[in-house]
Amino acid sequence: MIGAFFLTTPFAQTSGQWGDFVDALFTSTSATCVTGLVSLKNGVVGDLTFFGQLVVIICIQVGGLSFITILAFIITLFKKKLQFKDRFSLSQIVGAESMGQLARFVRRVILIAFCFEFAGFLLSIPVFMTIYENPLDVIWASIFNSISSYNNAGFDMFSTTSLVRETAAEGSLLLLMPDWAWNYLCILNMALIVCGGISFVVVIEVFTFKNPKQYTVFTKIVLIMTTILIFGGAGLFMLTDGLKQDNPMTFMQALFQSVTLRTAGFANYDQASLSVAGKILSCLLMFVGAAPLSTGGGIKVTTAFLIIITMYSYLRGKRVVAFKRYFSQKTILKGMSLTFLAFGVVIVSYLICATIETYNPGFDNDKLNDIIYECFSAFGTVGVSTGITPFLHPASKVILCVVMFIGRLGPITFFQVFNDVESKQNRNIDYVEADILIG
Repeated sequence: MIGAFFLTTPFAQTSGQWGDFVDALFTSTSATCVTGLVSLKNGVVGDLTFFGQLVVIICIQVGGLSFITILAFIITLFKKKLQFKDRFSLSQIVGAESMGQLARFVRRVILIAFCFEFAGFLLSIPVFMTIYENPLDVIWASIFNSISSYNNAGFDMFSTTSLVRETAAEGSLLLLMPDWAWNYLCILNMALIVCGGISFVVVIEVFTFKNPKQYTVFTKIVLIMTTILIFGGAGLFMLTDGLKQDNPMTFMQALFQSVTLRTAGFANYDQASLSVAGKILSCLLMFVGAAPLSTGGGIKVTTAFLIIITMYSYLRGKRVVAFKRYFSQKTILKGMSLTFLAFGVVIVSYLICATIETYNPGFDNDKLNDIIYECFSAFGTVGVSTGITPFLHPASKVILCVVMFIGRLGPITFFQVFNDVESKQNRNIDYVEADILIG
């Protein structure tokens, strides 16, 4: 809400007038939830001043580090005293065994984020030197790109086209960029996206240079699933869209598409040109998302892994085992619940938005099917779009704001707000088990 207020002010608008509050709220939510969907008709660069862009970057940084990390940092910084229950909850969320470990973990997270973003800033400079003459513009564009990429936010400095050269308007800065710079920027952004999306816990463990056999089960699952999704996704995109006669996808575009759907939101291929199979595959990858305790969203790769091995184990009639470890029923039920809640959020939001846009005279009804793509993108905090976002009704934009917020917090966390903490049910009562016919 604070971000939305600042983005509405004349200081943030290139027009010098008060901006539309719904668009400002949408942009602020998209930045804080590190999504990247933009409802501004001319994009962040075209409609927002330097002050407005600075507000967006601050929202991205806060959202990328996650609300819990920021809260824990403030608590440890000011040495605020908490009740044991709250200390325990915070420690469990980040996987720490004590408040001392929590403080060390938070400091490491802040340091890791700064190091990656600073490295990204330095490596981005050669690219933006090819399109900007003013050194200050080069520095700001490099900072903006680095923070947005590492935090999987997807906001860019190229109007509404992201890195898609085919749809860039004549005279666009993107078209002034040499081929080597475009390829270099795509590779750099992919590296930053992956580093931001594989979890701070995994980064910390990998950079301790331990023997891979000594990695925790969590780290092994994240690294394996990330590798499979990135390269498997790229291979499938080459089959669905790389063999088309009209605007075929190159390997670089297929790999970038697979990486950016890990919740980043940048694009170097026109999403409206994707085949039906390509859009379905994109929705699945967006739904899975990145790893827990990262800058990404989605149901997370660990949840997807858990569901896959649970189904496999059930079909074989065995307990759920991976890496010589059993997984508890509680963990399995939580993963299943999260997945169905997430899918329910996407479908309900699509039905509401599609109904609204059916009666919206400013929206092309031929693009109603693209709304489902938008909803998956919003929930996964991805930010890729077929280009319909600026033309949505304000009510649909508000719905997508809620979906982005749920996607960033996690459906289970979001809906726990409405739970009755003190259950009125007598906990000493137990019930007889009942079996029903299913399947």
